[in-house]
Amino acid sequence: MTEEQQAAFTDEAARSPIQTALPPTEQETAIPTAEDKSAVLIEQTFQNMQQLLMTMQGLKQDFETKVKYDESKERMIDTLHSELQNYREGLHFKILRPLFIDLISLYDDINHIMETMQRDFSGLDATIIANIKSFAESVEEMLSNNGVETFQMEEETFVSTKQRTLRAIPTPDASLDKHIARRLRKGFLYENRVLRPEMVETYRYVAEQPQA
Repeated sequence: MTEEQQAAFTDEAARSPIQTALPPTEQETAIPTAEDKSAVLIEQTFQNMQQLLMTMQGLKQDFETKVKYDESKERMIDTLHSELQNYREGLHFKILRPLFIDLISLYDDINHIMETMQRDFSGLDATIIANIKSFAESVEEMLSNNGVETFQMEEETFVSTKQRTLRAIPTPDASLDKHIARRLRKGFLYENRVLRPEMVETYRYVAEQPQA
């Protein structure tokens, strides 16, 4: 090789520097280990469990809210139903009460007529009395078929809530005060409400006046 050729080769080498191999970096040479993969998997699982827990808590709150709403709605419905039922019962009673009172008055009148005829007309045909009595029983049955019940108190003393005194009989015996002397008319009830109290006569204690 001549000196001219040798100089040209040297210039060419200077213009094209040789690519030297660099040593690989630490990131390029690092290969994930099994422990690293497990740590990543555990982290992802933990995050998923947290999200699931938050979702469950939200569902629990929604469920509790729904239960409280349903309970409140059920109480409201029960209250409205009870009020409506009471209103219906009260309205039903208001409508029927005048009719019941009239039938009870008729029943009393028939029995009064029968008692008067038996007392004042001793020779009256028994068939007439029987017919009048049958009429009174028919009225009582009519009341019974519509839920009206007759009653007589078992107590021997006067009960103001279910009895009415038509006559007070004076007595010097203090132990007989407010005791029932005679039962005159049955009482009438409708759904535990007193339509007409039992009519009675009672004793009234009156102290004896000292003789002068």
